[in-house]
Amino acid sequence: MPIRNLHQKPFDEGTQDKLELYRDYLREWLPVFINGSFVDIIQIFDFFAGPGFDVHDNPGSPVITCDEIRNALTQTEKQRFKIKVYFNEKAATKFKNLSSYVEEQKISLPQVDFIAMKNDFHSAFNQWTPYMRGKVANLLFLDQNGVKQITKHVFQEIVTLPTTDFIFFISSGLVNRFRYRPEIRNCVPITNDDLSRMNGTNVHRIVAESYRRWIPDRLEYYLGSFSIRKGANVYGLIFGSRHPLGIDKFLKLAWKRGGDANFDIDNDRIDPLQPSLFSEYDKPNKISSFEKELETAVLKRHLTTNKEIYLFALQSGMLASHARKALELLVKAKKLPKQSFHVSYNAWKKPESERIQYY
Repeated sequence: MPIRNLHQKPFDEGTQDKLELYRDYLREWLPVFINGSFVDIIQIFDFFAGPGFDVHDNPGSPVITCDEIRNALTQTEKQRFKIKVYFNEKAATKFKNLSSYVEEQKISLPQVDFIAMKNDFHSAFNQWTPYMRGKVANLLFLDQNGVKQITKHVFQEIVTLPTTDFIFFISSGLVNRFRYRPEIRNCVPITNDDLSRMNGTNVHRIVAESYRRWIPDRLEYYLGSFSIRKGANVYGLIFGSRHPLGIDKFLKLAWKRGGDANFDIDNDRIDPLQPSLFSEYDKPNKISSFEKELETAVLKRHLTTNKEIYLFALQSGMLASHARKALELLVKAKKLPKQSFHVSYNAWKKPESERIQYY
């Protein structure tokens, strides 16, 4: 499987979608720690940084990172925190261009410590991982070219880090195309059952979900995903966080883009400009399925509090607003009495949960 040089031509629409989602999450993530008092150091690690721009000077991840740090710093008067940015790029020519860009940023962003490395991914990861522990907040952007770099060891190392969110790209279409090759099966935690359900459209959704198998037992962890169609292939991002606020923010950004894909992943064929006569036909299948799952879990009393409902929504890739709507439908159908509590991130923050009322 050849390695493509993504910077030899302008970024395509799928790459732009990927980078914009990274930008938007950075914009949400940085103020949480800049304006808080949780950590002393804010760190961003970009392990496949590239040269900074494509051939038409469209910004890559290093430029996006610096732009968003600059934007966040203009909106705060706090000075007690440190920001460190780590860029790694293995290719010599790309690293040369990246280094030139970093030297410019050292002048325009003197508040930030920049570390640039020209190394393979695993060497960079092993060298930088010790700095990810302590009173620090980490955001890891892992824009691999293919599927093989985020091994089980790497994944489990990341998810056990405190105060760490990650976004990694994976060429899920390769998993579907080369599904029976050992080098694919050894790099991704898919099963034969996954493969039997996989097609060219849903492949990233299934691949992303399979990574739950690599989360250590008894570790509360949240994964989200976003499928990206690029031509005839489907790729995607996988997001991870140990904190509900992290996944909450990511999912809100994803749902602004339609849910978990930049295309009609479930073939819903919903046109918001031409709604049907019956509103139920304008509801995406993903939402309908979630409403049914939540109804079953609530009526069987597997979920009994507002906090449990909120976390169930996050683990399902849904928003608190979807859970609230599902509860409203149960009340409307007279399967539950009207509830007095609210489902939101605030429900998670409160020390006491509020219980569901039943007939």
